[in-house]
Amino acid sequence: MYKKDVINSQNGLNVISRNNKKIFVKAKYGPSKLTKIPLYINDELAFFVGCIIGDGHLKKSKTQTTIELTNWNLIKHISKLCVSLFNRKFNVTKVKLREGKQQTYHMCIDSKAIYNLLKNVFGIPSGKKSDVVKIPKCILNSNKEIKIAFLKGLLATEGGKRRRGYGLSTASKQMWKDLDSIFNSLKVPILKDKWVHKKYRKEYYGITFKPQYANLFNAGVPEWSNGVGLGPISLVLA
Repeated sequence: MYKKDVINSQNGLNVISRNNKKIFVKAKYGPSKLTKIPLYINDELAFFVGCIIGDGHLKKSKTQTTIELTNWNLIKHISKLCVSLFNRKFNVTKVKLREGKQQTYHMCIDSKAIYNLLKNVFGIPSGKKSDVVKIPKCILNSNKEIKIAFLKGLLATEGGKRRRGYGLSTASKQMWKDLDSIFNSLKVPILKDKWVHKKYRKEYYGITFKPQYANLFNAGVPEWSNGVGLGPISLVLA
């Protein structure tokens, strides 16, 4: 079913070649670069999707995916994943430093093939997604290794120290429920909480897990891990 969904997501593009593991596509019109799309989920793809759900943005006006982070090592790692996963190299640029703000780095993934994969297979909404973002069903139904890889990506972009442990917060009630489900499937107990933001008059949802479980999401994480495999503290999923 997943493989079929991936193939269908590339409708409207020229299929150059295909085998049991990947499909190569190009745009039908105009100059374009060959893009490889995996026909199965591995830990690299799960991590990449976790990062995009955490801090990425699918544009409404164009088939472009962008991500902006303060962590240079992490965004460079995501850039390298684009090469290994999709055979595409995208530039990482410095964002003009704003007064009182940390330096951030921006990457634009200008690929209709990758955009369609993220939107049509993994269900990542275009435009503002904070209220409606959720964990893809194909991740929830995957094995332990894929679930952990996805959570590593999500926590690397949006996780951080929370209360006496680690966790994250979200404006999406469905994401909150999905996080409860995925952590439960991994036998990692979490503390759930919710509150109404006084300024925005909006309900937010949080999860926290004990420090003893941080190693589960730290194993195999590259040097961008900030020491614990979790990225900077954030209030909500972007």
